[in-house]
Amino acid sequence: MQQSGAPRLSRMPVRELSAEDALAYRLLTAGAFGGVVDPCDPASAAPFGAGRTVLGIDSADRPGGADGVLAAGATIRHDEISLGGGRARCGGIAGLAVHPAHRGEGLFGQLLTGVIARCAEESMPLSMLYPSNPEIYRRHGYQVVARGQTLVVPLLDLQHLRAVPGRRTVPVTAATMPRLRALYEELTAGDNAMLRREGPLFPEGLPGGGWEALLLVDDSGRDRGYLSWTRRGGDGPGLEVHELLGRDRSDLQALLHVLGSWSTVAEHVSLRVRPEDPVLDVLPGAGARPAPGTVPLVMMRVIDTAAALAARPAPAGLAGALRLVVEDDTVPPGTCRAGGVFDVSLSDGRVAAAPAVADAPPSPQHLGEVRLDIHAASLLLVGGRSLADARRLGLHAESDEPAGALLDALLAGPRPGVLDAF
Repeated sequence: MQQSGAPRLSRMPVRELSAEDALAYRLLTAGAFGGVVDPCDPASAAPFGAGRTVLGIDSADRPGGADGVLAAGATIRHDEISLGGGRARCGGIAGLAVHPAHRGEGLFGQLLTGVIARCAEESMPLSMLYPSNPEIYRRHGYQVVARGQTLVVPLLDLQHLRAVPGRRTVPVTAATMPRLRALYEELTAGDNAMLRREGPLFPEGLPGGGWEALLLVDDSGRDRGYLSWTRRGGDGPGLEVHELLGRDRSDLQALLHVLGSWSTVAEHVSLRVRPEDPVLDVLPGAGARPAPGTVPLVMMRVIDTAAALAARPAPAGLAGALRLVVEDDTVPPGTCRAGGVFDVSLSDGRVAAAPAVADAPPSPQHLGEVRLDIHAASLLLVGGRSLADARRLGLHAESDEPAGALLDALLAGPRPGVLDAF
């Protein structure tokens, strides 16, 4: 079992990259993921953006390596996500690549272990990534927690929806964009795993690239919801709807009614939705179908179990205590603070969690023990899933019945969903 302790990034050949490494890193990721980097273009050597930590392994440190080349590299985004009304810092992993000359040397595991250790150093209780090969990340404790869902919706279906009295729409401009951002924060605060979209990773202003949006407003002037999209050409759906969010069912109906007005210029729209999205219950007809192509996966990993639990508010009236054991043998001991034995207590809408003190007697409210492997912990602590769900997936999740019921009640909520990609 991994015990709590200070991360030991210095023991690995992983270092933080600086502006001097920017060109080498961009050449590495372009070779892995596509794209063209012109070494003569000053932009190719521009410093890394704010809100990111970039790590790498030098090729020169490897047998037969070369100076000025990176054998491996990855970016850690400093994000925040929602946790059932609370917030937690989250290391978003992107651009993880190994140079073709150094593949098969075990650098992927060394780099990812360094990434996990750095997330712990940066006080990020959770980490998130979008894998093309989930199994290689699973070996290091990451667990699939969500799947992206996009529907192709016939616009003729939406024509059956009536306009909603007392609702009107207004264009989103640079002046009204702050209202949309505030509405997103409010309407997704109770979700699990949604990014908080704050600077510097999410700069102020309009996104650009053909992005457009409108706000739904009631007669009193209160913002009720919004719709954002990009108009596309070609043979696919003519309209790519990024988000459709509203305060209640009537707001969603009003926005879908507006969406139906594109039926004169397009046949279908692609509509991105969250798991258990309320708009799914408002869509009329039976014509909606899953969009073709690969279903994007979201994987997450617990970095600091106690901090992840404490970031979430406890439901009103829920009280009690339990002992949580998390077994993590996927990274070297001391890499992060996920594994260990923790005392967890709930009272007055708050969660307290800390490493258990050896031989200390349990509190009077102690209801028993819950024992999880790192994959079950990573699935459950994001919220929206139960111990029974973990067991159905073949993950190790044992508990005394009262303690398990308390943990399930704490972590209940919508299933994790993410509407951003990186």
